[in-house]
Amino acid sequence: MNFRVRWLKHALPATVALLLGILLSTCQATPTPPPTATPAISPSPSPMPSPTLPPLGQSGNPIVFGFILPNGEPSSRPEINEIVTALTNQTGYQVQAEIFPNEAELLESMRTGRTHLAFLQPLPYLYASEQRIADIALLSNHFGVYFYGTQFMANIESGFVAYYDPNTDQSSADAATALQQLSGKRPCWIENASISGYLLPASLLASNNIPFPKGVLTLSPTASVRALYIKGICDYAATFAISGDPRTSPAILNDLPDARERIIVLWRSDAIIPNLGLAVHPALPAQIRADLIDTMQQIARNNTGKAVLSRALDYDIQDLRIVDDSIYDPIRQALQALSLNPQDFIGH
Repeated sequence: MNFRVRWLKHALPATVALLLGILLSTCQATPTPPPTATPAISPSPSPMPSPTLPPLGQSGNPIVFGFILPNGEPSSRPEINEIVTALTNQTGYQVQAEIFPNEAELLESMRTGRTHLAFLQPLPYLYASEQRIADIALLSNHFGVYFYGTQFMANIESGFVAYYDPNTDQSSADAATALQQLSGKRPCWIENASISGYLLPASLLASNNIPFPKGVLTLSPTASVRALYIKGICDYAATFAISGDPRTSPAILNDLPDARERIIVLWRSDAIIPNLGLAVHPALPAQIRADLIDTMQQIARNNTGKAVLSRALDYDIQDLRIVDDSIYDPIRQALQALSLNPQDFIGH
């Protein structure tokens, strides 16, 4: 008994100490892990609203009239400003001129919708029409005619038969009959992009199965007349017709006064080549289009307006008349006969 008491007296403090240690260890606060940093999320920027343009033709959104002035010329012509000012004053729309150095850049601007109307020659127009960026609206009267043609000429000593009567100004046979005599003979062409001096006459030969070798490019109608006059360069030549005659130009008559007698017309086509035309972008609203066309016709009806248009375009303008796209079908057919595309000539 005494032994147990003594043992308890000595063991109790140690037991208590052990229990207290256990209790204290379990009561210690569990360390709290440091908070995980949450990255700040930047809000997505709100898209900037596109500015709303005023209606086309109002201040801040003008109708753009494209003009071509080749490199080396002044940046504009006073007459161009006169035209857009007259359109603005008479229609009430804001019209602005934009100058381009070549057809390719003008057509690209029409493709983007930046330019709304422009005067175009047939080949650029055909390309623009294929791309659906232009519709023909007006055709110009140039030196008294709206269309011109092509003619085949030769030296009177060539031995070819003429199927054209200068007294009646008419051809007496169709192309197949009149041109068969040129089979295998060497032509003089103006240049590859000339409708009257290459594309149309060459297509007439091709479509009638009349072979011809590679031609001589003379680069001008008067040079072709001179080549026929002196002989030995080519057997025949093709130039423009109906709107004029290169044999009677001052550059020829001054040196070759008998050119008209020595260089004869073998055959002449009908007037099927359109002159310079005014084309408008298809997206141009119908009312704006009608107002601009009407005003352009009014400008071309008086002598002052004709002179302003002619100087602005460096192209004689006697009048403007409404036409449709079918007037270009003969040129389309000519290109097809030669397996050519209007795009081949953009930039010439």
